[in-house]
Amino acid sequence: MKFSAVSVALAALPLALGGLIAEPIAARNGHVVEVVQKGNQEHQNAQQLANVIQLQGNQHSVVQEVIILWINSGAGAATSVVNAAVAVGGSAGLVFVPDTVNAAVGDSVVFVFHSQNHTVTQSTFDTPCVKLKDGMDSGFMPNPNNTIVPPPMMAMQVTVATPLWFYCKQGPHCGKGMTFSINPTAAKTQADFMQLAIAQNGLAAAANIVGGTTSVGAVAAATTAAALAAD
Repeated sequence: MKFSAVSVALAALPLALGGLIAEPIAARNGHVVEVVQKGNQEHQNAQQLANVIQLQGNQHSVVQEVIILWINSGAGAATSVVNAAVAVGGSAGLVFVPDTVNAAVGDSVVFVFHSQNHTVTQSTFDTPCVKLKDGMDSGFMPNPNNTIVPPPMMAMQVTVATPLWFYCKQGPHCGKGMTFSINPTAAKTQADFMQLAIAQNGLAAAANIVGGTTSVGAVAAATTAAALAAD
């Protein structure tokens, strides 16, 4: 069998190349290992950073979340800022802290969910523990014994100047006074709203309401009793 000079040269090329690169690779073997190790370390660092910014969401596995601190649409528009953070549940008991927020249209409110498992559900003033049709509802946001770090969070933007009413729909929580309001009025206060929730859905006696106002002392006593009963 005859082979051309070109065929012989092509056949020998891989061996020649192998000889050329074998020595540099051997010489740089430590460097190659170092680069691989460095690459692995950078990957691990990136993964750790990704883990830090992961938040546990409601009824989802793990999601990455970015909280908007402010928004400005330009043309002289007002800047929307996160002006309030509200703790939901936790060591304070079955309460929102604070339980009322005054916010302008465009402002945002961030709810931080602590133990054990709560919701932020919108209602009307007259029926505190009944979800408003097409109203906002966070859904259940479990955080058993505050083991989820950072805790579950939800941000909402205020789009109306009228009062907004919310409650926790978990079991008897609303009936124990777990309510929250945005921009309540003198005629319809947060204390009135909480008292209606207790009167309509709880076992505690209703506070006396005289002249459109609620007996603050009675409400405070009812709230304390509800919090103690929840422990």
